[in-house]
Amino acid sequence: MGDAAVFGMSEIIVTCADEETASTACTLACFRGYADCVQGAKECGVLCGTGVYEKGAIQNAPAMRQAYEMGKGV
Repeated sequence: MGDAAVFGMSEIIVTCADEETASTACTLACFRGYADCVQGAKECGVLCGTGVYEKGAIQNAPAMRQAYEMGKGV
């Protein structure tokens, strides 16, 4: 697989303290705006880990397992 194929694919992972996934909309829009500038970029997945603020809190969140599963497909 060439560099263009590797760097053109993206899986976006966003975390936030807020419980609402809607709170990640602005961050996702920024990532997508950047990806629009990368030739051949393709969004392959989005994961939002909400309700995490304290150090280590993500370890027990469902998003941690989801990120692991998402990563297996890369």
